Amino acid sequence: MAAITATELAKRLRSGDLARIYYFYGKDVRAISEYAKKLSSKLVSADNSEFNLHKFEGKSFDVSAFRDAVNALPVFADRTCILVNDLNAEELSAGDLQLLLDAVSDIPDGVTVIIYITGISIIPDGKKAPTAKNKKLIDAAAKQGVVCDFSLKKPYELAKPIMELVAKRGCSISKKNAEYIATQCLCDTTLIRNEVDKLCAFTVSGEITEETVELLVAKQLDSTAFMLAKAVISFDGRRSMELLDELFSQRIEPVPILSALSMAFLDMYRAKIAVSNGKNQADVMSAFSYGKQREFAVTNAFRDAGRADIHHLRKCMELLAKADIALKSSRSDSRLIIEKAITGMLRR
Repeated sequence: MAAITATELAKRLRSGDLARIYYFYGKDVRAISEYAKKLSSKLVSADNSEFNLHKFEGKSFDVSAFRDAVNALPVFADRTCILVNDLNAEELSAGDLQLLLDAVSDIPDGVTVIIYITGISIIPDGKKAPTAKNKKLIDAAAKQGVVCDFSLKKPYELAKPIMELVAKRGCSISKKNAEYIATQCLCDTTLIRNEVDKLCAFTVSGEITEETVELLVAKQLDSTAFMLAKAVISFDGRRSMELLDELFSQRIEPVPILSALSMAFLDMYRAKIAVSNGKNQADVMSAFSYGKQREFAVTNAFRDAGRADIHHLRKCMELLAKADIALKSSRSDSRLIIEKAITGMLRR
């Protein structure tokens, strides 16, 4: 079977279409953990888990023990389940990797293997594909079962689940504010759930208002930097300085702030050039090796680049480059350097 989406995986599990092996990886770590837990609970009941649920950790992974578990017969049950968390195939010797691949390619009836990645990265920074050994394992799993990449969803896709989560806690929230929470949390379901818990505890009952969201939801550097860039291209000086003040109030170091802001402008510049040359979001993702974790940035850039002037974008990046040099080569007040750069960018 080929790789499928999380939505397709959910449909198959609801229909009872079970595979012999599942390989879960991706940016949405909470969803991966929840699916692995729910699936293993569905396959092996709590009463039979002592004998029929086998758990392995990547750091101490023993290929021989894994092969024994794969070939073990169920005890007073129809199925055994094998959970393997954070297995990095790059850490296996060539011999152990081959033994693992052989075992994966010959899983007997009544056995389900779930390999799920939550605490390690199998895709190097700046790359779009897993490392060589991990790809071999993923390819082997895809031939025998299901591989699912749990990429982060879009804000509009997360709005309904957020509204449902809020409702379960006795509160309500508008679709607009739910999308805003998703955007602020960079569509990370772990961050979203934490923020929803906080908002519901504060509100107790009734509607979670925009003012409450603004007050309580923690601002993420990347999302705030993009909102700052958006304010600058709109020549909104007041909003620009408010957002910069938010970043400094969180005690974020000046260099990361400037780096995130520069990347936001670069994303927008690439989107602007792409649109003027008849290219789309997928073209930009491919040309500049954006990983799935940066897809939101490209989406935002394409959404807002239309209102930006290409000459203004170039001027902004020039000022940011000069500010970067000043930050790293002088003893001037770092906040003042960034404020001067933003003030320069706000000049028409």
